[in-house]
Amino acid sequence: MGYGSGGGGPPVGLQFNVTSCPAPFIDASLFPPTGGDISARFCAAPAPGLICCLPCPISDWVFSDKFAHQASSANYVGILTLILNSILLLTYVVLPEEKSHRHYLSIGLTLSLILLSIAFIIPLGTKPDECFNEITPDNMHTDMSCAWTGALFSLGFMGAVVWILLRSIWTALRIVFDFKRTELFKWVSISLGVGLPILFLVIVMPVAGVSYRLYNVCIPNGQAAFNSWFIWLLLFSALSTVILILTILYCLWKFALSALAKGRGGGAGFGHVSSTSQDTTSSTGMAAPGSKPTVRAVRRKKRVEWARIKRVLYLQWRTILLAFVVLNETIFFGLVFVQQTAAIEQSSRGITASDAEWGLCLIETGGDMNACLPLSGGLGLSEPRVVATLLLAATLGIIVFLLMLRSSMFTGWYELMRNPRQLLKLFNPRRPSVGSQDFIMQGSPKHISLNIPLGSEEIERPLQSPNTQTRHALGLDQSVSGRGEHDLEEAKLHDEESLDEKGLRHEDKVLV
Repeated sequence: MGYGSGGGGPPVGLQFNVTSCPAPFIDASLFPPTGGDISARFCAAPAPGLICCLPCPISDWVFSDKFAHQASSANYVGILTLILNSILLLTYVVLPEEKSHRHYLSIGLTLSLILLSIAFIIPLGTKPDECFNEITPDNMHTDMSCAWTGALFSLGFMGAVVWILLRSIWTALRIVFDFKRTELFKWVSISLGVGLPILFLVIVMPVAGVSYRLYNVCIPNGQAAFNSWFIWLLLFSALSTVILILTILYCLWKFALSALAKGRGGGAGFGHVSSTSQDTTSSTGMAAPGSKPTVRAVRRKKRVEWARIKRVLYLQWRTILLAFVVLNETIFFGLVFVQQTAAIEQSSRGITASDAEWGLCLIETGGDMNACLPLSGGLGLSEPRVVATLLLAATLGIIVFLLMLRSSMFTGWYELMRNPRQLLKLFNPRRPSVGSQDFIMQGSPKHISLNIPLGSEEIERPLQSPNTQTRHALGLDQSVSGRGEHDLEEAKLHDEESLDEKGLRHEDKVLV
């Protein structure tokens, strides 16, 4: 047996002496050579000038009776996925940012998963026939349901992979490079997150097309789809995982340096400050020109850096887990895709001995598919693997929802239900008039004293860290001439460590 309208000849050692197609096979000459996915026909040439095809859909013949029931569960899982991700998207829109932890990377991923879930829901309403005629599956040109499910599946799956890749890149930039140009990355990410899935959709639809190959959700098919869509899907998934693995290795390296900084008491490992330099600093309070930082300052700097990395890494554990989940699903989907493509390539070379044996079984049993099922081999496809692939694709949105869920979201919805007026503030952000306010707070007077010149009040004072302000209030500040350069550096690092313990940058907190 083989795919395609032409089929292939019988293998060596097998002879057929027929002039018409025996049941359950159907003569391909009875149907036009156009319409539907001709390449998805399962046909063979048992004799010269005779082409016999298996009735459509092929899944009814190569899989068990349980396949349709098990595969349809993916459609119903899609409903749950749509509901959960719609709630998550509504949470991002309605609740304040400190409660919802909304982030453009999370919103883009949620929208992609909504599109993917809709692809599984559409067949529940359209109930597609899947077949253009008795031997030919439908494709996007002959069935509108196929066109929509295939487009949404391709767009949603690719979008989810691209947004997770962008989250991985963001995590690496923040941890490894302490990247601060967040506005630039935001617009680049939005452009790529929206543009790349649309670009691949525009390429794969006319080049490869989509058709019914596995079940009632159309997918890209053929070698052209492998080159123009799936190989990029696998590449983006693998790249996001590799980036996160390298980021984790970087964190382990920084952890080792931090541990060494804590464990070493001498100055040989870090900074190596000579005894002469130390004596000069301690006796005069001033650092020698060109001297290196003290061992204590270097150790503290490494601890501060590790504390920052550890906190960012802790906040990004969801991104790390998401990348591994998507990579696993992509590889799983890839196995089915590659097996299907390999079966098509194999069929173009002619009928194999196993295909011929299975075909003879169908003829002898009068089309009893269950009796011949052990010989079919699923056309190179594993039935449990196909079902698992459909379920994994449908449940991806549920997994993401559970990872995105935060306890503060429940608190935010509870507070919103108790005080619905907060919702009005969202859609009516106008500031209240003075008369509507309960209290009118009078600010402090502009001039502290009439004796102080006006210009002196406008002198800008440098910002101080909390620790610096405390030392100034207690009278503990020393002049620069009375403190060594190394002491100032250690004090600055101490301030940074204290500030770092209080929290991270805003964009690190909201990205889950």
